[in-house]
Amino acid sequence: MKYIAQVKQVLHSGIHTIGAIENGDVKWISQLPLPDRLEIELDGAEAEPCMMYRYTNEGALCGDTWHESLDHAFQQAEHEYGLKHGDFERAE
Repeated sequence: MKYIAQVKQVLHSGIHTIGAIENGDVKWISQLPLPDRLEIELDGAEAEPCMMYRYTNEGALCGDTWHESLDHAFQQAEHEYGLKHGDFERAE
């Protein structure tokens, strides 16, 4: 199961970045592009862990995050983008 929403605003830019570990230290390389679309994917029942993927309109990946539940993924979407549960469309 998947939930999809269009990003209308980015409340916290700069939190999704590309980095590398050099000599045991994290080195910042660049910021990922800002997303236009979010997708939350579940493997099974809604209580199971899920992934949130961020994409541009052109399909470029803007980062992904693991969430222990669908509710936590929705909370993160609200924190980062101001999106509510009702902003997402359900796709099978």
